[in-house]
Amino acid sequence: VLPAMYWLWNKRSGYRVAAVYLGSVYLNSVLKTAFHTPRPVPTDCARVMHPEIGGGYSFPSGHAQGSTVYWGQTAIEVKRKAMWVAAPLAIVLISLSRIYLNVHWPVDVVGGIFIGIVILRAYNLLAIGWENVHPPVWLRVACIVAIPGAAAILYKDPTTNMVLGFLIGFPLGSLIAERRIQWEERASLVKQVLKFAIGMAGLMAVRFGLKFVFPDAAFWDVVRYGVAGMWVSLGAPYLFVRLRLQD
Repeated sequence: VLPAMYWLWNKRSGYRVAAVYLGSVYLNSVLKTAFHTPRPVPTDCARVMHPEIGGGYSFPSGHAQGSTVYWGQTAIEVKRKAMWVAAPLAIVLISLSRIYLNVHWPVDVVGGIFIGIVILRAYNLLAIGWENVHPPVWLRVACIVAIPGAAAILYKDPTTNMVLGFLIGFPLGSLIAERRIQWEERASLVKQVLKFAIGMAGLMAVRFGLKFVFPDAAFWDVVRYGVAGMWVSLGAPYLFVRLRLQD
């Protein structure tokens, strides 16, 4: 979904949704480890309906937090009344499903939603301030590499390594693309379908193909997903331009 938003809808809005959502995924993993809250235990009255979808620690709920951040930021970017109705509804339904499946305590869901709202508020304040400052390119590059890099060192986890790798490659590719490639998201329906198919095929090729090339180590997971992120923001758009898949 995130690559499709960037390629087909609005690259600026897609960038923001991807950045805040992936940052939330990292923070959720850190918080789960910090709180160390066990999942609900099956009883005679309540059992875990699908234990395979509820692994790891319980607080805060990743689904509640993630849906709050994703749908909340999407509503902010779309700026339409219908989305402001649909977004809270999606968040509530997703959150309630976690309680219904007995993979989270109610407090996990409430906490996840609250943390998601805090993340949204903080991100949008920082993003607006950052854009108003108009930082030089060297400072943007330094922040793009240093912040996720430091986060990867401070908290080591296979999932967050992938997220942080993407958070390095995706912004770097976007920074290069905005200076070197004149590309537009708008295109005919046929071209949009082709863009999505080509883009996703390339993303899967990078993600899984490099897994057979690089050693099985945390550092190389970061590199692999960094390349994947750069494909989304730079490689695929460059190919779209070369193939004239824009109006």
